[in-house]
This record gives sequence, C-alpha cells and structure tokens, in this order.
Amino acid sequence: MTDNIFDRLAELLSSPGTVNWGLARELGTSVAGEPGTVPSGAIEYWTGLVDTAQRILAESTAIDLTPPAVAVLDRRDWTTETIPGFAYLADPLASTLSTDEANPFGPIFSIMVGLQVGSMVGSLSHRALANFDAALPPLDPGGLRFVAPNINEFADSHSLDGDQTNLWIAAHELVQNRFLAIPEVDGYFRSIVATYVDDLELDPESLPTGGGELDPERLGQMMQDPSYLTGMFTGPNQETNLARIQAFMAVTEGYVGHLLNKLDKNLIPELGRIREAVDRRRATPSQGEVFLQKLLGIELRRPEYRTGTAFFEEIERRWGPESPTAVWTAVDGFPDTAELGDPLPWAARTLLS
Repeated sequence: MTDNIFDRLAELLSSPGTVNWGLARELGTSVAGEPGTVPSGAIEYWTGLVDTAQRILAESTAIDLTPPAVAVLDRRDWTTETIPGFAYLADPLASTLSTDEANPFGPIFSIMVGLQVGSMVGSLSHRALANFDAALPPLDPGGLRFVAPNINEFADSHSLDGDQTNLWIAAHELVQNRFLAIPEVDGYFRSIVATYVDDLELDPESLPTGGGELDPERLGQMMQDPSYLTGMFTGPNQETNLARIQAFMAVTEGYVGHLLNKLDKNLIPELGRIREAVDRRRATPSQGEVFLQKLLGIELRRPEYRTGTAFFEEIERRWGPESPTAVWTAVDGFPDTAELGDPLPWAARTLLS
C-alpha cells in the first residue's frame, strides 16, 4: 500500500459493503495487540461456571437462561469475534453518511466508520471482561465470550478470590446475553438505535471540504476523532432519542444487577467486595468506552444503571415477582428515565391499566 493518501483511499474504496469490515478487523486486532494464551481447560471451567449460574438463578426469573456456547479468548480473538456485533450501529450510520445526497464523500465515510469501529473494539479488548462489559452491547448470536487475560488481571489487581469473581462474571454475562436475546428486547433496542440514526440530519458545513474540494486536514481529523462524525449531524429529536438509549441501557444493566442480587452470599462470600471493585472500575470509562460514546454521541452514565436495579427491586417489592416481565411483554413497557426514578407512572400504564 502506497504512502499517498489518495492512493490508499482508492485501494480501500475497492472493498465492497456499506462498512469496510475487513479494515475494521485488521485495525481492531492491531490495536488489541499480540496474540495471547488461554489456559488449557478454560472452556470446560467456564462452561461449568455458567451452568452453575444458570442453576442458581433460573428459578428467580421468567427469562430462559439456557446457556449458549461458551468461548474463552485472548484480546485479539475477542476483538475479531466481537466486531460484527456492532453492525446494528455501524451499518445504519454508514448508510446515512453514504446515501445523503448532500454528501459527495459517502464511500470515504464508510471507510471511516470501519476504521473507528475497529479501533473502538480493539481498545475495548484491553479491559473488557466479557461481552457485557462495554458501554453498548454487541448484538450477535455468537454466545458468551470471556476475555481471559483481563479477568485474571481484574481479580489480581483487587485481591479478589478468582473462583468467586469468575462465577459473578459468568452470571453477569449469561443474564445479559439471555436478556438481550428476548425478541421484544432485541427488537426494541435495534429500533431505538435505528430511530436515533434515521433522525440525524447531515450538516453540509461540517463536510471535510474547503472551497468545494477535499480538505486533507479535516479528513485526517475525522479519521482520528470519532466524535467528528456525530458532530456532523443535527436533529430536532436527538436529545429525546439519546435519552431512550440511555434509559434502555439502565434497564438492561438494572435487570442484570437485580437478578445478580439473588446470588447466594454463602456461595460467593466476597460478593460485596466484587461489586465494589466493579463499581470503582466503571467509575472511570475505558478508552474503548469513551471511543464508543463519542462515536454515538452519547454519555452512558453508570449511576443510571444503579437506578435501573433500584427500579426492578421496587416494582418486584410492590407488585410481585412477575412484574418485571411487563417491561418487555407489555405494550410500550420499557420505562423512560423519569419512570426509572419513580415506577408508579410506569406501573399505572403497564400493570394497573
């Protein structure tokens, strides 16, 4: 590949598809680093932990917790396997950029999206414990994926018991995977992300042009800064649409936290310390999480996740153990941000109407 930027772009443009996924994988694995090692017997060990979590929690939820396939990976392999799971975000964003009639540089932007998704997931791989451990979840049928080196580093750095920590991580990954696999949940999340992207309007003044021609300096800024893409858009409903995504993530993490609160403290004596370590870790977003938030233009605030857990604890206390299922089975069942803090209006329109 030549050093000339336009020759490089011409070569990349020859790749088919709305997003250059090959480039995303190449850059992602480069950011993830050199291949690592996964301990022998890791699949059997983690499968056993997942099965244990399923047996403990199955009676506490209406969700089918039948475990999918388990994979234990190094950072590079996790990156390769996880990148396609962000197609629900990358494809519509690239399509919006590529098909806008006011934008003559659509193919270039498709490449930019591929570059940024690859860099984002590669960055996430340095701290993610599993698929659940990202600011937005990858959506794909690939099963449960655990990042072996990061899990070991997390337990060691907080002086936690390895087996207890791993059981908590296995339970978290299982519950979130199965929650997002509910057709109504999956469909709702995809719809609000699609609505967010569809409502964006491209600002022609933000295009990387100067005097009507390509401006290499502004193009370089686009390649380096994921927030440049979302900064190119405006939309009258942007704030409302982003709030729906934030509320959904609070619901998802909140339900997971609600169910994990039912783990037996006799089985995991360090449960409190594990939660505290996770909360401290999440207080500072990783580079990959910052990258994802900039790409989408949304701040995913962790305190809202704790509000989500409190929401489920409260509705179960007041309206019984079956009430959480109304979130995904009732018409318009997902609570908004205000209802997460005060469940009564949500209950009035879903449980009591």
